[in-house]
Amino acid sequence: MLLMIADWQQSGKSKRAYCVENGINAPKFYYWVSRIKESDNSGVGFLTIDRGIKHSAIEIMYPNGVRIVVENDLALVSQLIRLY
Repeated sequence: MLLMIADWQQSGKSKRAYCVENGINAPKFYYWVSRIKESDNSGVGFLTIDRGIKHSAIEIMYPNGVRIVVENDLALVSQLIRLY
């Protein structure tokens, strides 16, 4: 759901238009958007990772406190994000 919300934010579309266009259950989508806003006390939001730039490491911090550092493997990062 986090990936969909990030995609919606980058699309510039309204929540309703995004849900209709992508066949997403609107009430569920609105729920998750509100949950993310409630839990985002860190001031950190969604970040774009430019695949053209070499990153030495990417750190993922889950809400439960688990911290994962991944060295130069965007495919692995996307899998880890989907697990949450």
